[in-house]
Amino acid sequence: MLKKFRISIAVIVMALSLYGLISNNTSILPFTMAGLAIMMVVMGAEERQKNRKSYRSYLFFAVALFLILVSFESFIY
Repeated sequence: MLKKFRISIAVIVMALSLYGLISNNTSILPFTMAGLAIMMVVMGAEERQKNRKSYRSYLFFAVALFLILVSFESFIY
């Protein structure tokens, strides 16, 4: 289930990125970063479900937290 959710989020983020690149619209960038943060959380949850005791799940969660902070900052300014 998480794999399907991750793939659908990736397609949405890819579409937003391509639209922003083609139209040269930078106001869509915070939404793209928020989508990437959601995707990173899902990827971290997948790693935790596989019971892997590696650093990758923690790295995914840390990058997601950073992306959420940056996207909130972009929404404010």
